[in-house]
Amino acid sequence: MATTTVEPKARKRRRKTRTKNVSSLPPLLASEFTASQIDLTPGKEHIVCPACTCWTPITGVLGTPVLVPHHTTPYHHRTTTPRRCSNSNRRITLDVMTEAWRAELAERTESSAAVASRRPTKVVPRPKRGPAPTPVHRLAEQGPQSAPALPRLISLLERARHAVDRHRAACPLCKAGRRCDAGRALEFRFAETTASCTIAREQLHHQEHRRGVSAAAPKQRRSQWAAVLPAVRDTDTRRAIVPAVSGRPATTA
Repeated sequence: MATTTVEPKARKRRRKTRTKNVSSLPPLLASEFTASQIDLTPGKEHIVCPACTCWTPITGVLGTPVLVPHHTTPYHHRTTTPRRCSNSNRRITLDVMTEAWRAELAERTESSAAVASRRPTKVVPRPKRGPAPTPVHRLAEQGPQSAPALPRLISLLERARHAVDRHRAACPLCKAGRRCDAGRALEFRFAETTASCTIAREQLHHQEHRRGVSAAAPKQRRSQWAAVLPAVRDTDTRRAIVPAVSGRPATTA
């Protein structure tokens, strides 16, 4: 006959600290605490200790409710020399119903949310941004003084061309004569860079033409003046020797 082995079970441990020691201090009244300083959830009764301001469990709710023994500092701030709080094992009178505590807590939560909604929001300064890049179709409208650097555009054009070539060599869809999203975006960038280079070349040529015209203007004016100078001097000489007519004195050079 086969025998069955019964697995041992661990004994159920007590959920809260049980002690017969009771502090000689007068009992605390739950009604003297606000709804945010006490938690009357069944099985999770806690209260803010008035001596150390730490959340402390309440034990013996069905019999003699007392504060469990605790230290003056929270467990995550505990030092090497802990000190027992004076409200350890102090009795507390639960003279507040759970339903009344929940209603007060809900009312305080709603009022706090309403007050928070009326408060002005914190103004966060926006980061300073640089000037937006000029579109390609506006480069020609800005004049030659604002033309971008042509060498930089040429280097960008070469990079865009290499990117398109590498993508066409690696993408099977683009090899077949069709265009994927990435290939279409690279081609758009290459076309925009090509247009920018063309506009920059035209503006540079316009600048050089204007500089050449402004440099050649003084020489052209001097040559023109030298061509008419003899006629002007001859006219001045003749005006000086013409006698006075009708009582008007002759002009002298």
